[in-house]
Parts: sequence; C-alpha cells; structure tokens
Amino acid sequence: LLVNVMYNYTMAVCLRAGQPPPFPGDAEKDAELGQLGECLQLRQCHKCLLSKPLRAHHCSVCKQCVLKMDHHCPWINNCVGFNNYRYFCLFMLYLALGCLYVVLLGYPLFLEAASPTRRRSLELRFADAQCVSLSWLVSLCIFLALCILGGFHMYLVLTNQTTIEFHINMSNGHAARRKGEVHRNPYDLGRLRNFQEVF
Repeated sequence: LLVNVMYNYTMAVCLRAGQPPPFPGDAEKDAELGQLGECLQLRQCHKCLLSKPLRAHHCSVCKQCVLKMDHHCPWINNCVGFNNYRYFCLFMLYLALGCLYVVLLGYPLFLEAASPTRRRSLELRFADAQCVSLSWLVSLCIFLALCILGGFHMYLVLTNQTTIEFHINMSNGHAARRKGEVHRNPYDLGRLRNFQEVF
C-alpha cells in the first residue's frame, strides 16, 4: 500500500498535466488544414497564446493551458489534467485503503488507549495513548474525506467529465430544463469506455 501511495503521489506531482501545442500562424494553419481551414475554427488562449483545444482550460495558478483540466490541486501543487488524472485517482484510492488499514487494525489499540488507565490490559503512558488516539482519529477522518472526494471523482470518471465540466454541465442542465429540453454530456461514451479512457 505504501509503495502504491508513494508511486502514484510522485507521478501525480511530477507529471505535467498536459499542455496544448503552440498556436499555428496563418501560413502554417492554411498549409496544415487546407480546405478544412474554412470550416474548422482553431481557438487560441488569450492568456498564454497556445492552441486551446476542446476541454482545455487556462490555469490561473500555473499560468498555462491544461488539456482536459480537472482542477489545480494544492495538495500535489500541480494541475490535475490529461496526463496525471489517472495517478491522482489511484493516489486517492491507495491512500484511502492505507487509512482504512490503520483504522481497522488500530481499532483495538485505540479502544485500549481510550479506556481509563485502570481498565487497560496494556501499559500505555499518557503520551503513547494520546499518540495512538490521535493517529487513529486522523486516519478515520482522512478515510471519510477520501471516500467523499474519491466517490465524486469516480462519478466524474464514469460520466467522462472533469470538475470544471461538471459545473458547466450542471448549469447547462438547469438552463435546458427551464426551456423544456434535455442536456446531455457530449463526451459521455458509456461507463465502461469512460473508465477505460482514464485508466
């Protein structure tokens, strides 16, 4: 578990999230696209001046566009995007499993540390009992938080959305319902293919 936590954390931190290519000049664009250039509209980010393909967003923290940007994560000090989203999700999974391991195996010791001194079967100093109790409670809290966050990201994986797109789709869904229409996520390929796209 520890190796998987460290490996996926390192990959999420060290891998760049994915940067779009430079925006081609007019001559290059015409040569590349030929006749399609008239009907195909290339977008350019007005902040970093790179190409801005669909699902790319500009990160105000990193000061660059990121392919399939999910969010900028302060815990990994990196954007979560096309290249490292898989590792970010796996990091959360293995960290949750590691916390669950501590919670389950540490529960008898936690009960021992939480019981009054005269009822303890183990001889624990006050500082040791405090350390055990705090470690168990922190592991439990992190596990519960990761269940909520990981569950949300599993939903995003299965519906092929990023966090940014989730908010956009929610807004578009509300607007469509007011008009009596149905909004559908254009990137949803079905749960299995969405899962395979990320993992």
